[in-house]
Amino acid sequence: MRILLAGQPNCGKTTLFNRLTGRREHTGNRAGVTVSCARARLRGREEELVDLPGLYSLTGGGPDEQAARLALETEDPDLILNVVDSTALQRGLVLTLQLLTLGRPTAVLLNMADEARQRGIAIDRDRLSKMLGVPVFFVSARTGEGLGDVDRLLQAGKVSTQRSFSSPQDLHREAGRIAAAVLSGNTGGRPRGADRLLLHPFWGLPVFGLVLGLVFLLTFQWVGPWLGRGVEAVVDGVKSSLAGTVLDVPLLREGLLGSLGYVLSFLPVIMVLSLLLNLLEDVGYLPRAAFLLDGFLRGLGLDGRCAVPLLLGFGCTVPAVMATRTLPEGEKRRRTVALLPFVPCSARLPFLLLLGSVLLPEHPAQGALLFYGISLCLGILCAALSKPAERGSGFYLELPPLRLPRWQSVVKETGAHVDHFLRRAGKLLLPAALVLWLSLQVGPNLRPVGPGEESLLAALGRLLLPLLRPLGLTDGRMGVILLSGLGAKETMASAAALLLSDGMILTGEQAVVLGTVALLLPPCLGTLAAVREEGGRKQLLFLLLRHLLLAWGTGAMLHLVLHPLLKIPG
Repeated sequence: MRILLAGQPNCGKTTLFNRLTGRREHTGNRAGVTVSCARARLRGREEELVDLPGLYSLTGGGPDEQAARLALETEDPDLILNVVDSTALQRGLVLTLQLLTLGRPTAVLLNMADEARQRGIAIDRDRLSKMLGVPVFFVSARTGEGLGDVDRLLQAGKVSTQRSFSSPQDLHREAGRIAAAVLSGNTGGRPRGADRLLLHPFWGLPVFGLVLGLVFLLTFQWVGPWLGRGVEAVVDGVKSSLAGTVLDVPLLREGLLGSLGYVLSFLPVIMVLSLLLNLLEDVGYLPRAAFLLDGFLRGLGLDGRCAVPLLLGFGCTVPAVMATRTLPEGEKRRRTVALLPFVPCSARLPFLLLLGSVLLPEHPAQGALLFYGISLCLGILCAALSKPAERGSGFYLELPPLRLPRWQSVVKETGAHVDHFLRRAGKLLLPAALVLWLSLQVGPNLRPVGPGEESLLAALGRLLLPLLRPLGLTDGRMGVILLSGLGAKETMASAAALLLSDGMILTGEQAVVLGTVALLLPPCLGTLAAVREEGGRKQLLFLLLRHLLLAWGTGAMLHLVLHPLLKIPG
């Protein structure tokens, strides 16, 4: 038996899917979290449950909605469970009425029933069931209310006698008529409580600035560095414990523990940033920030809907690229994907903080924020100078209710991000650190180098010098650092830490150029694969060429400007 979960964005489908199957699909308090179909068997049963991306109707929409419609047409379901947000019944009924015309057994699940009661919203379930011609149940995916007897839900589906509607106006009119007949209590839609401030036309933007500033202060200045020092102490303790043992060899002590320990010391910073972004998503603030940024983004040929993927890019660019599937217009989607590589992801943090410590030894976080500002400003400039997007449809964004954070979900998603980082550290950083250290110890003939002899790494760097000298980078090993980030950006911090400990010297000018070039080079392989999947080969090639030329050109211009100002020889 195949069961499809269908509903509008942010109605709680994926939370319900996780509860019924035991899976851990990503959830969040915003529209567009689910962008592809997920499937699993019901917990302890044989029936297959398919979680479809949210869709507002059976016409229009982006790739995520197209994937949902395709599944409705091709999956041949035995039952459709239509999940409807009880706090927004009339809007949800627009899709419900369309689903009922498909001629499939259907049951309606009024999700978030507990929230509706808390807001004073009353729904006459029996009358609604009679008007729709299918069974209706009150449920809460968050608390498990109404989900104790799964058989009752699965066996109650019926085929409705609803007919197709001749126009969208008739469809919306019928949804309004049914909602008016079954709803009572507090059904007003004006901003309430905190939304009066968060969405205020004047105060909303200053509040957004304070929220964003607090996120960066907690990440870079307060909590992140404090936890990072604890990780450094643990790594130093491990290295000390190896002293005098058979394991006290340069390969392990300097090659692996040295570089890996440096990168892991920044893991708390990544963890704090991920935790705060997940927290803002879970309480429902990210869509409100998107609403506030609509005016600014329109000047770049985008709109407020594009803000959510851009904000998610501070965590990881790969899910941010995938989040663009919720954008219905092709041009806006392409422009958003093109802008995302300018948003510094958390994988770049260790390297930026290292360069920040070169620029401002007492305040490395402020140095890292300088690179953030450079990258974002260049992205804004490129977007503003590019051809304006076509005039599209009006701005429409789902604003979910503000909720207290579900700490279990926030911690789970943060843990998943940390786990992803650690897995990459094991698969990429450790081998990269080993290869880099070994290439410092042997020459081009793969024999150990003696004093004054050229190492294999130095020989590789020498080949890159013709490209590096116009940028003011006079040590070829700086090019090796840039090359090390092609697969994963985390590797650059490991490579830089190893080379600095080997005697490489970075001036302030070179640190600025190196950091800027590293930010502007094409993103990691995971992001490039996501761009290829979402935008096609043409957009991928354009992105690669643009960022290679932009990185080299910007680095050369920075050198021309900074070199005479700082009067740095070399």
